[in-house]
Amino acid sequence: MSRDTFATRRPLAFVAVASGGFLIQTTIVAMLTRAAHAPAELATAIGVELAVLHNFLWHARWTWGDRFAGAHSRLRRFLAYQLATGSISLAANIIVVWAAVRAFGVDPTAANVLAVVVVSLANYMVADRWVFARQAVAAAIVLVALPGTASAEGGPASETIRAWDAHIAEVERAQRERRPLSIDAGDAHGREFRVPGGLIHEWSGSVVIAGITVRQLIDALTIPGTPPPQEDVLESRVLAKSGDTLRIYLKLRRTAIITVTYDTEHVVTFERHSPSFVSSRSVATSIREVGGGDRGFLWRLNSYWTYRAVENGVRVDVLSVSLSRDVPALVRPVVSPVAARVARESMRRTLDAMRRLGSPASGKK
Repeated sequence: MSRDTFATRRPLAFVAVASGGFLIQTTIVAMLTRAAHAPAELATAIGVELAVLHNFLWHARWTWGDRFAGAHSRLRRFLAYQLATGSISLAANIIVVWAAVRAFGVDPTAANVLAVVVVSLANYMVADRWVFARQAVAAAIVLVALPGTASAEGGPASETIRAWDAHIAEVERAQRERRPLSIDAGDAHGREFRVPGGLIHEWSGSVVIAGITVRQLIDALTIPGTPPPQEDVLESRVLAKSGDTLRIYLKLRRTAIITVTYDTEHVVTFERHSPSFVSSRSVATSIREVGGGDRGFLWRLNSYWTYRAVENGVRVDVLSVSLSRDVPALVRPVVSPVAARVARESMRRTLDAMRRLGSPASGKK
């Protein structure tokens, strides 16, 4: 079934499913209050929870069936559904039923009918715009709405910077050992480190460029000195150059669930260890979000490259390390999988750009 078909019949499907949930809720309330003489509020809470479970299963399978992808997605969405529409339904139903029964003497079953009508529209909007939204859209809504942990000036807090500096010291100590990454060429791997007030992201990748020497590849990178053309780099230019050290400007478009553009400056230093091995280090000295403000999606950015001669070509390894604000534990199940997928795709684009840069140079001797 096409997405347009799903979208057209979605409100009708919602009403049909909600009607089933309504029947379950009112039946349970009637049974518990009349047969078991349970308090109206307790009967309502049980009826609502059973209706919520019924509604989720059918919404996932039918109403928003075009937006599902796997068991992990189902579990995440159920937790979000329980947190959002479940909480709304439970609280609103109990409040409405309490007021109707205690203040106006309305029959508990009739009070539940009134409560369902009151909360139905709110539940549809929350489910459509958040719980069953396509994952990237839902994550973006959550992430933008959350407050970040920052200093009074808008950047990372001092304790976050100290944690970053300590982490980078460890990274650079390991880089001095000059060991190749333990990943297959063409692959990309990522991991995260939670630090006070922030999140450190490490992404590594490797690519082998055939038919080129280390010297040819380094020449292609240092003359003129701008990085290989790629989707994430909107503009680039060399601001200064002294030997194997360059200061470059990059306008970066980073997609970390939502798309943000940055004006950045970097100091890039190449170190020629031997004709068959060169390394480089890039440190962002300035990161400014275009349009002003600082939402904390990118506070620091370093990258470490090695260019190593292998049989019939050059193996390029890269380690990218960045710092952003943290994501609260409550929404990590929504945000983290999307962010990881996007970061992996970005790393692969970087490796593809390096491969394209090296390929034309293969004819140079």
